[in-house]
This record gives sequence, structure tokens and C-alpha cells, in this order.
Amino acid sequence: MRFWLNCMTMLTILCVSQVVAAEQQQAGAEEAKPFLTVKLLDETGKPVEGAQTGMVAIVNGFDREQGASWTFGHFELTSDSEGLIQFRDPDKYRGMVYARHAGRGLVAVKRTDLIEDKQSPLVLTMYPECHVTWKIKSSQLNQIGKETGKVRGLSASENMICQWCQDTGSTLHFFLPPGTFSIVGHSNHINPVEKTIVIKAGKKEFDAGMSDARAKQWILLEGQPAPEITDVREWKNGPPVKLSQLRGKVVVLEFWGWWCGPCVYSGIPELFKLREEYSQDELAIIGIHTPYGEDDEVTSVKELDGKLIKIRKNIWKGKTINFPVALTHFRKLPFSPEGEPIANAKMNVEYGINSFPSSIVIDRQGNVVGKLNLWEKADRDKLKQLIEAK
Repeated sequence: MRFWLNCMTMLTILCVSQVVAAEQQQAGAEEAKPFLTVKLLDETGKPVEGAQTGMVAIVNGFDREQGASWTFGHFELTSDSEGLIQFRDPDKYRGMVYARHAGRGLVAVKRTDLIEDKQSPLVLTMYPECHVTWKIKSSQLNQIGKETGKVRGLSASENMICQWCQDTGSTLHFFLPPGTFSIVGHSNHINPVEKTIVIKAGKKEFDAGMSDARAKQWILLEGQPAPEITDVREWKNGPPVKLSQLRGKVVVLEFWGWWCGPCVYSGIPELFKLREEYSQDELAIIGIHTPYGEDDEVTSVKELDGKLIKIRKNIWKGKTINFPVALTHFRKLPFSPEGEPIANAKMNVEYGINSFPSSIVIDRQGNVVGKLNLWEKADRDKLKQLIEAK
């Protein structure tokens, strides 16, 4: 599951250096010189013109007749007549080159940040792509009449993500060259499943079979008493809080971290709005601060406050967190008895949380309502109805 952890890093981590870099951008700066030049050749040694690469390669739809719907996200680059692609902005380069020529069905995948002595240009051969399919189901969810939700997929070479897949139903699609790859399937409702595949040269289709994923714990908890808050190192903004003391109030448990971009840009600001809209007698908000890794753990409220100084100034416009926050211990634990230790805190295991931010709502009786996206109108309306129902 190491690949899955790397994927989550890319999806959620906000480094302080990124915030500082945003402050230091200068308009009208001269175009930077390329720090990496890649030359793409086909198997005959001829340059491949018109191949695309970018920060992220995404399959965002698939039809058997029309094929895959493709995007390379932001910062897309295209090879020239000599097969050259020049990378100029290190902040928009992840160390992975995934290049595809959709018309010719050619793909090149190479992790380049591990190459100590890079020649310029770095020559990469593009091979005929193999269409990989992988079906994901969840017997556990089927037994309780729940859906798996929108399934997404990730693939990696040399332990770094090279492709995403989404909006293709329960079957994931990847387009990869010969080699060894890790693939991961996940959704908001299921824990990630991972497997390793080996694609042989000349293979055009590869069926990765079907994997049965376990349901996330918060779905199994719906309608059940909410697990208590445990394994806390220190509390911010007051004494320890017990959920049993909050009966009669609607509760939002916010799983977040100072290191998480979506948390500090969207999640916490939404809680600011909720705090202004509803009184503490109606709605209790509790932050569950979770480290992503050992280096991200904060051991005291003072340390957390130090991490948030620039965020408060540049993102929160001077606002500060005024609700209780539990600082959890960093612990590597499995989400299920037979699973690998990929959870990073005991509270994450109790509620099945592996994406951030995550908002768990608890009703006035102390039972789990579910995981709500508080920035979406439908879920915000659901929260409002819970609060207004006396």
C-alpha cells in the first residue's frame, strides 16, 4: 500500500513552502530555462511528434466505440517535430513523465527524479499501449443494500503515480506500456484495494480481474452510536471533549491536518461559516487533527499554532479556529484485521477515514448520520434539517 500513500500525498498535501512560493511569485518574470528535456522516440527510433504529457494524466470516461476520454490536467505539454518536450517549471513537475500519443496508441512512462546522471535530452521510447481493465465491487456493501459509490483508479510506475481513472463506472481503465505497475481502486464508500500487474511486450489488452473491497467504517456506522474520541495527545481550545456529553446537539467531527491543502483552503473556512450561522447550543464542531506521516505530527497546541501562522494570514484572512481540536497521535494501523497498516491515527480507523478533509455528522441522539460534504448544497441542507429538527 505504499503506492496508495504516495497518491494521497499528491492529492492532499499542502507544504508550507508552497504557501511561501505563492507569496513570492513575480509577474512578468522571464521564461525559465528548461531543467529537463525529454526526447520521445518510437520503437524504430523515429521522433514522435504530437505526444502529450502534463501534471496529471486522467481517463475521465470510456466508451467501447469511442474509446477513452482524455485530459492531461493543467500544464499540458506537446512534443515537437523532433519529439522534444521541455519542462521549465519545477513546481509543476512531479518527477514522473507519462507521455501518450492517442492517435498512434503509443505510451511512455518513466520516473525521472531517481535518475542521478540525466543526459540532455533524456531519450524515452514510446511503446504500443496496453488497455488494462479492472473491475471493483464490494460484497460487504451489497449485503447492506449500499452502493460502492463513484469508483476511481490510480496506477503507478516505480512507486509514483502516472495515471488516474474516474467516471468509468465500476470498471477502471488504464493505458500503459510494457512493465510492472501498481494499480489502486477506491471510492468514498470503500477502502482502497491494490494489486501489482506485469504487462508483457506486445500485449494489447490486459484483464486485471475483479477485486472485492471492504466498506469504509463510517458507512457501517450509519445509524449506530458514534465511537468516542480517543488516543488524543492534547486538546486545543479547552478541556477534553466526550461525545457522550454532547447528546442533544448535532455534532460535526472534522478530520483534517495543517498539511492538507483542501483542509486549509476549503474545509476549515466552511466550519468558520457554520460557526457564524449556528450557535454552540445547536451545533458542536470538533476538529480531529490527523498527521499524514511522522514528519507532519504536531506534539502540542503551540506547535500547531506555529504551523498555522501563515495559513491564518494568507488564507483565513486573520480568522482563527475557535472550536475544540483533538491532536491525535501518529500511529500506523490497519483499517481491517487482515489489512496493511496504512491508517495514520486510531481515530481514522474508528471512523474509516483516509481522505481529508472528511466531515462526519452525528445526530442529537449520538448516532452517526454519515459523511457529508458541507460545501455542497444538498449536504448543507441535510445538516440544516438535522439542526432544525428539535
